[in-house]
Amino acid sequence: MVASIALVVGLAPSTVKADDWHAAVGGGGNFNFSPEAVGRGWVLFDSVGTGVVGNGDLHLYWNTDKIHVGIERLSFAKNKLAFFAFAEGEIVLAQLLRDYFKQGLKISEFGFNASYVLLSSKLQWYPGKHQTLEILLPVRYWWFFETGDTAGYQLPSNTWAFEPRIGYVYWNIHAAAEEWEAHRFYPRITGIALGINGGLDVRSSSQSWGIADGRNDPGNVIYVVRQWLRAGWQFVPLTRLQIDEWGSYGWGEDDITRNRIGGTSPYVVPIPGLPWSGLVSERLVSAQLGFHIKAKQSSPHEFGVLVGGGAFNDVKREGALGTYGGTGGVALFTDLRFGEADRYQLHIHVSYGLPTVWLLDSPYLAGLLTFGARIF
Repeated sequence: MVASIALVVGLAPSTVKADDWHAAVGGGGNFNFSPEAVGRGWVLFDSVGTGVVGNGDLHLYWNTDKIHVGIERLSFAKNKLAFFAFAEGEIVLAQLLRDYFKQGLKISEFGFNASYVLLSSKLQWYPGKHQTLEILLPVRYWWFFETGDTAGYQLPSNTWAFEPRIGYVYWNIHAAAEEWEAHRFYPRITGIALGINGGLDVRSSSQSWGIADGRNDPGNVIYVVRQWLRAGWQFVPLTRLQIDEWGSYGWGEDDITRNRIGGTSPYVVPIPGLPWSGLVSERLVSAQLGFHIKAKQSSPHEFGVLVGGGAFNDVKREGALGTYGGTGGVALFTDLRFGEADRYQLHIHVSYGLPTVWLLDSPYLAGLLTFGARIF
């Protein structure tokens, strides 16, 4: 890690060409209009210097309250291995712990602020075509403090956390590299990709916190397994199906580490109509199916419908970790692209959460708007 940071600090400006750098900006917001008006937004700047650190990339990223600086894809062993190292921090809004939802409704006095700093290294091995094995070794420090509304809620203790992970990725996506630029919040996919990773969190403090219902009583060691799949099929020239799927199972987790579910932002397990992070769960199976249509072959624009749903544990957020409930929703969307090489992207969702017995005060109506642009 120290050697990697030294490479960045010692990089002579004369060795970097303008053509080596690519940058993008973007932002958006997910807003619920019913049953109550709540929402969150984001804004980002992303820049990658390709091959400017040895044969690796320098990645600079800012997203609302998060800063990330990393060295990526330092290749060796005839390009069979690659090394990554990065540092990041998030201030106040980490894991959206200040937004506490229970059965779909926000409880402001249970929200609090969370921040962290993190150092990590990652080693990837490419054993065969389309395949990657990786090992990550992050070390994080968390600290927590009240908002102006926090009342009657025991905050977690500040803590160090060692979070090693091992993972496998199969990647056989047929899309241009530009489809994965940071300002494209919803890439268009044909082909298939899937991944699975597992590991543990070891914290320096593992005290119970929250409202003494057993939900936030983390173990001395937290175990996690996460899985995802993305796939798309172009059946006819104007019609494409795309599916996104997630699975998760955790032991000893708390609301700091659990998955965020709800809304249709690119940073959650999406459920149309629900608030962003309206559900927080460690045991789940969820999927979203998108039906994408172009008005004509030459058009860069798509529109269509998304249908999503799944099963999640402790949906009432009352500490019954062995119980499960389901929810789902539907959204209409437009994905508009403009300019040379689709340089600009505008994405709009209007979504509805399907009525469910554990959700209070239906209907759930929401909207999402994002805009992104490649700068250079």
